[in-house]
Amino acid sequence: MAILTSVDESVIRQRVHLGRQTIVIGRHPECDIVIDDASVSRHHANISNDNGTFFVMDLESRNGTFVNRSAVHEPTRLFDGAEIAICDIKFKFHLENESVFQPIRAVSFDDSKVAQTVILEDDQNELRAHVTSQLEVPSHYHHQGRDINTEAKLQALIQSARELSESFVLDDVLDRCLSCLFELFLEADRGFIVLKEPSGELRPRGMKMRQTHDERIRISRTIVNQVLETRRPLISSDATTDDRFNLSQSVVDFRLRSIMCAPLISTKNEAIGVIQLDTLRNRVAFSEKDLEVLVTVAMQASLAIQRLNLVQETIHIQELENDLKLAQDVQQAFLPQRRPDFPEFEFFSFYSATMAVGGDYYDYIPIGDDKIAIVVADVVGHGVAAALLMAKVAAESRFALASSGCPIKAMGQINQSLSELNLDKFVTLLLVMIDRKDHHVQIVNAGHMPPLIRKDSGAVMLLDDHVSGLPLGLGLNETYHSLDFTLMPGDVLVLYTDGINESMDKQGNQLGIHRLIDEIQASQTKRPETIGKFICQLVNRHVDGQQPADDMCLVCVGLQSSSTV
Repeated sequence: MAILTSVDESVIRQRVHLGRQTIVIGRHPECDIVIDDASVSRHHANISNDNGTFFVMDLESRNGTFVNRSAVHEPTRLFDGAEIAICDIKFKFHLENESVFQPIRAVSFDDSKVAQTVILEDDQNELRAHVTSQLEVPSHYHHQGRDINTEAKLQALIQSARELSESFVLDDVLDRCLSCLFELFLEADRGFIVLKEPSGELRPRGMKMRQTHDERIRISRTIVNQVLETRRPLISSDATTDDRFNLSQSVVDFRLRSIMCAPLISTKNEAIGVIQLDTLRNRVAFSEKDLEVLVTVAMQASLAIQRLNLVQETIHIQELENDLKLAQDVQQAFLPQRRPDFPEFEFFSFYSATMAVGGDYYDYIPIGDDKIAIVVADVVGHGVAAALLMAKVAAESRFALASSGCPIKAMGQINQSLSELNLDKFVTLLLVMIDRKDHHVQIVNAGHMPPLIRKDSGAVMLLDDHVSGLPLGLGLNETYHSLDFTLMPGDVLVLYTDGINESMDKQGNQLGIHRLIDEIQASQTKRPETIGKFICQLVNRHVDGQQPADDMCLVCVGLQSSSTV
């Protein structure tokens, strides 16, 4: 059926045959596979058999279960060669009936050993690309290899396709590919797979030999480059007499008698690597029919490698999405979770990030029993970098206000801290301090949009005091000033980021400050919540279903009046 193996000494049973019963893995002594490790849960995971299909399931463990580095959140099917990770302990899952192509005499090498053992050697000569010669076999040389008929080629295609499609690990795909070829070509003594890295560097990734070899093995970079450049297969029945290789040192040193090499071609018609087979035995040579079979297997291997790359890209994207979701949750936790309990005052807030995380920020910070500071900030840019800087601003704002209690000093302290980071980013920030005893308001502006005030009379004005300082993070020792006034009953302050007033319609027209003022004034809305909701609706109508181009943040605060509705 199937086998689960591990080489870790903390695993009590290191080789387990999986049958019909469900196998439980964990730290508890009654588990089928016991792991003596404190990081493993008592009942960590199990493996079940559903009519020959095996699934692994995490049993709500503390540290999770992983298959091929992906977290298991639901029953996950196991394919041959899958790697199961329980904390730091790794298991290998193998289907016992999936070893059809494992030649008994062939020796495989893992990826790390291949990189150390196989060397691509620069030969002294440069091959000339003659497409016709690449498939020509000298007629004087007698072929005594195994002739593979059409039925065998079809069987090889079916079997290699099945083998390669069931693996989700690159090293396993390469090993299966070479195992299949060694089963087909008993005359082959060595097999190599060389892949092209994204950087363009050639890297040996797979190797199989009939006998073990302790020394480093050299293969001709000239041959590999020839096949990669032309994207055509190459064959030589007698490499020692082939004038294309007559100066190839690796051919001479290893007394290679016959070589065939086929390119791995992507769906974009790009060469991503090669498969090479060669033999050291006299009077044994590969034929054109052999090369056709090699090309057939190479096509399947190319598709399998590309499929794995897509799977890895998908996993990477999923990991990024998970990280962004976590970052979004963390960022939401930075924002106020409830409105302040501040007698006689009403509050409304709205926050929307154009990406998963954003650079806008607002906060309510109590200062003693009678004062509250309202912070609205905008970090230049979007995404994760802006969100990280926003988290820094949030921490610095609370610390500066708690330590000084003065908006002017706090703003200077925040600017000092951000400027010392020497980042190529800046932050605009509006800090409003309200005293509930005398309704005194103190506003300090660091390059932010001036707030609006909606008076009890219905008039809406821009509090542009012309004393705004530089945005935060642009320079040390910046001096800030405050705008001071008394908030009257029925007055409402509107604080916002530029994502509100700079929101665009489909023609690229911004909403604008003046229209925002006119619309609020014409709406005759009075209370902070009704004004805030009206502004959100106004922005939605303006963008008309388009994705906002910038983060948006809005805070409305007002002093209650008996006449407000």
